[in-house]
Amino acid sequence: MAESQFQSIERVAIEYLSSLGAAKRASDEASILKFVRWFGRQRSIDAIKTRDIDAYCQTMPPNESGALRAFLSYTYKKGLSSRGLASRVKSKKEPKEPARVLGQIDEIQVTEEGLNALKSELEELKAERMMVTEQMRKAAADKDFRENAPLQAAREQKSHIEGRILELESTIVRATTVNGRGRHSAACLGDTVHLKDLATGGTLCYKLVDSREASPARGKLSSSSPIGRAIMGKHIGQEVEFSAPAGTFKYLVEQIDASNGRKYRDDSAG
Repeated sequence: MAESQFQSIERVAIEYLSSLGAAKRASDEASILKFVRWFGRQRSIDAIKTRDIDAYCQTMPPNESGALRAFLSYTYKKGLSSRGLASRVKSKKEPKEPARVLGQIDEIQVTEEGLNALKSELEELKAERMMVTEQMRKAAADKDFRENAPLQAAREQKSHIEGRILELESTIVRATTVNGRGRHSAACLGDTVHLKDLATGGTLCYKLVDSREASPARGKLSSSSPIGRAIMGKHIGQEVEFSAPAGTFKYLVEQIDASNGRKYRDDSAG
């Protein structure tokens, strides 16, 4: 491909995210940027092969498949990638869970900040639902339902809002915060981890959060992502390593800011 035609996956991902509505962008951003990081930010978009998608899907959480599939469909429609990549996006099947006792509720661990954000989003959506319901009422006043585009659009919007409200309510009911527990120096959910890149000497700082809160662009890393899983449970002074098509990345855990406010550092460093 000529240099003038070169399109890095990072650039295409940013253009794609910019084309989305606010709600869709907020829900898909973390998943897409995580794939970009795994593949290699500056690699050409047309270098993605089906084997890359198959490999990535082995570790991808089921709830991220839709976002990645939509992104790959976009790249194909733009003539930037090979045909059939989106159809290769399949979540790794989870093993069957044992039967649960009736009424048993699985807990979800989130940070205090994340729980507050979920509650705020829920309140905003409930208010938006009321406005959309009013829009539907006004649109329904037009008796020609065959070509009533505003009514159809309002119905679709309300359906999306209702689905998200149910998801948020379910999450909030099951949520428990990790803040304030007795802690040691091992990295776990809610902690902010400072890493040193052993190849470049640069530093990175990530807060380990649940996948529902993840936003790599804002420094919030899903604990279920490849690098997130590598960091979880590590202590000060230990090395973290994970592989991606862009190469093998090695980091040193230099500091852990625990969610209860305590800070752990590598006193032997320097």
